[in-house]
Amino acid sequence: MHLKLLLLTCSMLFVGCAHGPCKTLGSIFGCDYVTKVEPPPKQDLSIQLPVFDSTLHTEADLDGYVFQAIRIAANDYLGRDTAESSCDRQQSSYGYRASRSGDIVFVRIDFKPENCGGDIDMLDGGATYAISVDGRILRRSLDGFGP
Repeated sequence: MHLKLLLLTCSMLFVGCAHGPCKTLGSIFGCDYVTKVEPPPKQDLSIQLPVFDSTLHTEADLDGYVFQAIRIAANDYLGRDTAESSCDRQQSSYGYRASRSGDIVFVRIDFKPENCGGDIDMLDGGATYAISVDGRILRRSLDGFGP
C-alpha cells in the first residue's frame, strides 16, 4: 500500500511539469524534453518584426514534415555544422528544394558557391533524398555516385 502511494505521489510530481525542480528531477529519470534553447542575451529592439499575414512575401512556407525531411537530409549529407566545418561543408552553403507526395518528402540539396564567396567550384555538389514522414531515409542518390 505504501509503495502504491509513493508511486502515485511521484507520478503526480512529474505530470505536466517542465520547469524548476521538476526539470532536474525529470532529467534524473531520463525525461528531459525541456527546451534547451536560451533566449538571446540582449535583443536588438531596433529590428521591427513583420506581421506574418497574407501580404508578407516569405522565402518558404513549410509544413513540419517537409522541414523535418530537409533537416534529416542535410544532417545525413553534410553532418551537423561545427566550428571547424569548412564553408563547403556547412549546411548554410547549400540550397534546399523539397516536394511532398503523400507520405514521402523528396529533398534536393545543391551547393551554392555564392554562399562561400564564389571561390569554390564543385562538379558533384549535391544529393537527392526520399524521406518518409516518420523520418526514415528511404533512398539517397549522391551526385557522381550513380542512381
